[in-house]
Amino acid sequence: MRGRGAPGTMGRVPTPDAAETTEQTPADPTTTGQTTADQTPADQTPADQTTTGQRPCALVTNDDGVEGRGLALLAVAALEADFDVVVAAPSRDRSGASAAVDAELDDDRLPVVEVALPWPDLAGPGHEDPQAWCADARAVEGTDRLRVLAVSASPAFCTRVGLRGVFGRVPDVVLSGVNHGMNTGEAVLHSGTVGAALTATVFGVRALAVSAGVASTSTLEVAPTTWAGVLDAVRPSLRWVLDHEATGTLNVNVPHLEAGERLQGLRPASLAAVGVAQGSAFEAGEGYVRLTASTPPDDDRPEDPGSDTVLLAQGWATATLLGSVEQRTGVALDDLGDLAEG
Repeated sequence: MRGRGAPGTMGRVPTPDAAETTEQTPADPTTTGQTTADQTPADQTPADQTTTGQRPCALVTNDDGVEGRGLALLAVAALEADFDVVVAAPSRDRSGASAAVDAELDDDRLPVVEVALPWPDLAGPGHEDPQAWCADARAVEGTDRLRVLAVSASPAFCTRVGLRGVFGRVPDVVLSGVNHGMNTGEAVLHSGTVGAALTATVFGVRALAVSAGVASTSTLEVAPTTWAGVLDAVRPSLRWVLDHEATGTLNVNVPHLEAGERLQGLRPASLAAVGVAQGSAFEAGEGYVRLTASTPPDDDRPEDPGSDTVLLAQGWATATLLGSVEQRTGVALDDLGDLAEG
């Protein structure tokens, strides 16, 4: 991890059994601490926290790792909404982890280290000072208002144990991102950013996943102008999430913006049949296949003018509500017994 001052060691947090897979029904669609292993999000609700005089709590995570610059934008948006914020992100890049729940445990303990956030520059109208947007947040970093933890685990694991209060508070909302690279189309299934947010949805907690376009797929750097567009899109998206029941994860994407460009706005979008980038095998040898990420050719792009990839290409930020894991009904399984007998 690149140095940014002297991080303080939080220590190793005892965790619940990582193999636990107890299912819960999602909500109906209309200072350091730890909790016991049987505590669930239902044990501490936003209403409970209001009656105790505490601010609600937001858990922020990602799949790019705790050095990902997009974490800071979600932290600022949550602070502006009067949340206390715990950033609990993987200690290293876990891109493509989907909703995997795995951790690099030391015996039965989860290594957790308190670190400092990276604060990206923003550019564009209203951002003449590229660091002014985060001045208030930086002033409370390291206090109970904003704590930042590097966790030796996948993003969905961070969410899962975070919902048990392992990082001190049971969160009322989970914010995941901002991913370096957009997560669009049906390929969102593979995204660690989306997987962490959907994990919260499964347990009936409001969730937002946010991703940003990059200037180059080789460096995955997000431009300062794009970061400004992300903040503009995150604020109303978070308000929407907080105003609605936890019926799904709101997946928001913001396109790459060149210097001087501005977002067209924020629009609802359908999922494209494919995402912005695909993996393509371009070389096969003895015992290996080399892969690269490529952008589909124009004739492979979806024709739906309301899809996320089309709207993003036109300069819009997009929002899509993703459903949780659910049982498929309407298909008879009665013949399974016959198959077993055969």
